[in-house]
Amino acid sequence: MLAGKKILVTGATGTIARPIAEHLVHDNEVWCAGRFSDPNAKRQLEAQGVRTCFWDMGTGDFSAVPYDFTHVLHSALQIGPSLEEHDRAITFNAEGAALLMQHCCRAEAFVHVSTFCVYKTHSDHPRHLYSETDALGVDMTFSASYPVSKIAAEGAVRAASRLLDLPTTIARMNIGYSWTGGTGGLPVSYYKRMAAGDTIPLPIGHDDLCSPIGAQDIAVQSHALFEVASTPATIVNWAGNDAVSTREMCEYIAGVAGLEPKFAPSEIRFDKRASDNARRNELIGKCSVHWKDGIPETLERRLGIAIK
Repeated sequence: MLAGKKILVTGATGTIARPIAEHLVHDNEVWCAGRFSDPNAKRQLEAQGVRTCFWDMGTGDFSAVPYDFTHVLHSALQIGPSLEEHDRAITFNAEGAALLMQHCCRAEAFVHVSTFCVYKTHSDHPRHLYSETDALGVDMTFSASYPVSKIAAEGAVRAASRLLDLPTTIARMNIGYSWTGGTGGLPVSYYKRMAAGDTIPLPIGHDDLCSPIGAQDIAVQSHALFEVASTPATIVNWAGNDAVSTREMCEYIAGVAGLEPKFAPSEIRFDKRASDNARRNELIGKCSVHWKDGIPETLERRLGIAIK
C-alpha cells in the first residue's frame, strides 16, 4: 500500500478519481491538477488535505504543476460540445496524457484510466466477456469523439512509457459508481430517472450487460494498479466481479429504494460491455464489495435516501 508518497491525481473532481484522491490522502501527499470549473469541488478536496493546482490539458502549460511526483494517476477527460470534434478531443486527451507523462517522467509509476469503450463490438455481444486482447474499435454512438480520443490516448501513453522508460498501467474502466465526485455514475443516474418517473431505455432484442465497480474497490485497487506498472505498459480491465444487465440493476435499485421501474425498448446510444476478469484477478485481485451492497450504500451516502 502506498504511504509517504507524493501523488498527482487528475480528474479528481470526477466519479472515478475523487474516491481515489480521498483515500490516498490519508497516508500520502496528494495533489489534484485541473481547471476546477466547480470551485466548491476544489474547496471540498482542499478541506480533506488534498493540494490543488491549475492545469488545462489542451495547453501544454505545466507552470503551476510540480514535477517531482512519485506516482501519477491520470483520469482527466475532455471532449468538446460537438460529438464529432475528433481533432480537439485527441489534442486534449491523447497529447495531453503524453505531455503529462513527460512532465512527470521521474515518477515511479503512472496509471492512465481508459475505458471499455475502446473495444470493438464482438460478434457474440452482449454475451461476450471482453478481455484485454479483444479487438479495438470505434463503435460507441453516444459520442464518436470519446472512443476515438481514448484509443488515441492509449497509443500515446504506450509510446511515452517506452520513450521515457516510465512504468505505466492502462486501466480500462467499466462502469464505476461512487458516493463522492462527479455524477455518481450510472446507478445513481438510473435511480434519479426512476425517482422522477422516467422510463429506462433497454436495447431492442437483447440484454445490456456491464460489470459495475464501486468507490471502495476503485480506491483500494489503485494501489495495485501502481504496483503492476511496467514498460511496455501493462493493460488491464478495471471492472466489478459480476456481469449485470440494465434491467436487473434498475429492478434491484427500485426494490431497495421503493420505486416502480418503467422500461421501454429503444435504440439506445450506449451499449455497455461485460468484463472478462481473468487478467484483473491475476494482477490486482477481485473486488470485495458486491454491487448489491455497494449501490445501496452509494445511494444512502450520496443522496441521503432511506434504503429498505
